[in-house]
This record gives sequence, C-alpha cells and structure tokens, in this order.
Amino acid sequence: MKSLWYIKYTVFLLVCLISIFLFMHSSFFFIDRITVQGADKLGAEQVIRLSGLQTGLNIFSVDVQQISRALKVHPMVQDVKVIRHWPRHLEIQVSERQAWALIPCQGSFLCVDQEGIVIDKLNTFAPDQYCIITMDNQPGQVVLGQIIDPEAISAIRQIWEAIPNENRGDISDYHYANQSKEVILYTNHGTEILFGDLERLSDKVQFLLQILNIEKDYQKEGKPPLSYVDLRFKGQPVVKTLD
Repeated sequence: MKSLWYIKYTVFLLVCLISIFLFMHSSFFFIDRITVQGADKLGAEQVIRLSGLQTGLNIFSVDVQQISRALKVHPMVQDVKVIRHWPRHLEIQVSERQAWALIPCQGSFLCVDQEGIVIDKLNTFAPDQYCIITMDNQPGQVVLGQIIDPEAISAIRQIWEAIPNENRGDISDYHYANQSKEVILYTNHGTEILFGDLERLSDKVQFLLQILNIEKDYQKEGKPPLSYVDLRFKGQPVVKTLD
C-alpha cells in the first residue's frame, strides 16, 4: 500500500510539474508590450533595438543581465534596470549620463559626464551651460565612451561641487596642470586663481567667494581688475592687482 501511494504521489507531482512547465512556456507569458522609461536622449525605439528584445518572447526566458550589459555598451547609458510586469509586460528603466563639462579637443568640445566619460561632441554651446575644463595634456583622438583623465576630472569636480550654484557661472575655465596636479581657475573678469590641490578645500572656496565679490566691487568702482590670486598656501591669499 505504501509503495502504491508513493507511486501515485510521484505521478501526481510529475504531472503538476509538467503542467506548470507547459503553462510557463505557453503563449500566456509571451511579451506583448515593452516600455522604456528615462531614455530622453536615446529614445525608446533605440533602447529596444539595442536590448535585442521583441514582442512574442517568453517573459521567463528574458536574461535581464544580458540586456543590461548590451545597453551599457552605449556611452549615453549609465545604468539599466529591467522589470517584469506579469504576465506579458516588460519595462526597461534607463539612467542616461548627463553632460557636465566640456573639454576643448581638436577644434570641437568633448562633452563629458561627472565621471569624465565622453558622451558627445559639440561645436557650439552656451557659455553658462557647462563647466569648461582645460588641461596641459590635452586629449588627442577620442571615441564616445572613453574616459578622460579621471584624476583631473575628479579634482575639478570636487572643487566645482564645493562652489555654490550661484557662483559657478563666475568661473570661465578650470585648468588642470597635469605635472603638478594642481588646479587653476579663471574668472569671467580674467583673474587667474591658483587654487592648487584639494587640501583645505572649504577654506579655499571661502576665499574664492570673497575674491569674486571683490571683483564685482572693483568693476562697479571702475578699478582695474585683479591679476592673480594665490590660494595654494595656508593663511591669507596672495593678491596681485593690475598696475
């Protein structure tokens, strides 16, 4: 009796498993809708094409890791999340890289995000839209998706983030001296500010804000602009005015 009960139980379990398998692979789970979120620049059609997805695929057979890898090959894509909405809807959430800075390169400008990854090239731009970065060692031929000098980008980004939003537009250029690994800022009034490295970052930024205010006062009073300001050393900054 026990062996008969065991056989019946095994057969029943096997039938259940086969039924579940067949149901999971039936047309009930064939994808009939693919939606894309966050692809403002790439567009939904391009994201779906890059993912390799199409309607009619079984939702269980979708390899979300493979889709993520395929989409991250594109330089504009920072992160991807694929969500299954049972039984037949697949959603792709894309986080696009955002343009942060421009780097002059061979007659055009490399558009990079905050990690220094090249996501586009521009010939013209509005001066107040981006952080402008120059370097002693200018990049040569580059391709989309390439990383530009991570050490330089990181140093400038930390300085840029420490400057209040309302004052960032007063800086026309962030220059990175590759050999000394120091940063030089140039204001819209032409003042050269020797910022140095990231030591005493908060103190240096406070001095920088004071210098920007002094520049504005000088302009209102008709005084000659500052020549340069040295913030590299501890204590009060060294200031030189134009004679």
